[in-house]
Amino acid sequence: MTSMKVSALIPTYNRRSYVCRAIDSVLAQTVAVDEIVVVDDGSVDGTADAIRNRYGSNIKIIQQQNGGVSAARRKAIEESRGQWVAFLDSDDEWVPDRNAAFLNAVSIAPQTVAWIFGDTRFVTDCGEGATIFSEHGLVIEQEPCVFKNPLSDLQWDPARPRACVLQSSFIRRSALMDLQCFSEGFRHAEDFLASMQVATRYQFAAISPVVTRLYRTSDLNETSLEQSLPSSEDRYEAIVRGYAAAARSTCDKVWGELHGHSVRALCKWRAQNGLPIRRLACDQFKFGTSVPSLLFFAAAMLGTSFFQAGFVAKRKLKAMYNRE
Repeated sequence: MTSMKVSALIPTYNRRSYVCRAIDSVLAQTVAVDEIVVVDDGSVDGTADAIRNRYGSNIKIIQQQNGGVSAARRKAIEESRGQWVAFLDSDDEWVPDRNAAFLNAVSIAPQTVAWIFGDTRFVTDCGEGATIFSEHGLVIEQEPCVFKNPLSDLQWDPARPRACVLQSSFIRRSALMDLQCFSEGFRHAEDFLASMQVATRYQFAAISPVVTRLYRTSDLNETSLEQSLPSSEDRYEAIVRGYAAAARSTCDKVWGELHGHSVRALCKWRAQNGLPIRRLACDQFKFGTSVPSLLFFAAAMLGTSFFQAGFVAKRKLKAMYNRE
């Protein structure tokens, strides 16, 4: 098995009641990680004190002012010392053999692989549910399964969980540093952008076991970013940047079209929130021109108020249709 050093990285914010479950799952690994780095992103519920009281100096704790999950992830990477890093959100947990499985995969995978991922199981109020691999129909017949062209070999739909979900991945620290991943300060969808950034330059690989349990229980709804920021500006911006990176890397017009579509979606979000869109609308031409982009640009030049009037009219038409 490889002698590569591994850092477990846990960003947390006001998760005193849950973070110890996450840390315990790292400490319970059959093959230990080399360090656990917790970044407390400005918690006000005593999260950091609870960790110190329970684990003492066994856990490296970094406290910073609240800057969002992206800033916390970036800080954790910078403070880590492992050649490979593995993220764990503070309300989730690893399965005991996770680190052993990934280290075995590293020892076999080619050096061109920078992102290895395993399967993920959702845990809801009803107990353990489906896995992401089963939802994607992904079957791993030979381990590790190497994806030489991850942008084309994997699904990158931001509306559904990706097979290479960050919380179930094992990533070369040098790749994240070189690409300056998590430097944008996003509070949502930062993982989507980082995975696409790495996919533009490196190969991915997959192993079949479930390596992470992602909790989606109702007690987490109030503080979950997925629940509180389902359609934030950061989410749209992360998608725009991710598709732009793919378009630049591949020169594939499909990614250019997706970039244009995502720019238009961001413009609509900004218009709904009374923000300017004219300059942003120009970005949809970055990788080509299409009829939808030209028509949208003409509408955008009329300004945010034009779109807001359109949204009102659309809602009224929908209400009339529903009454019929």
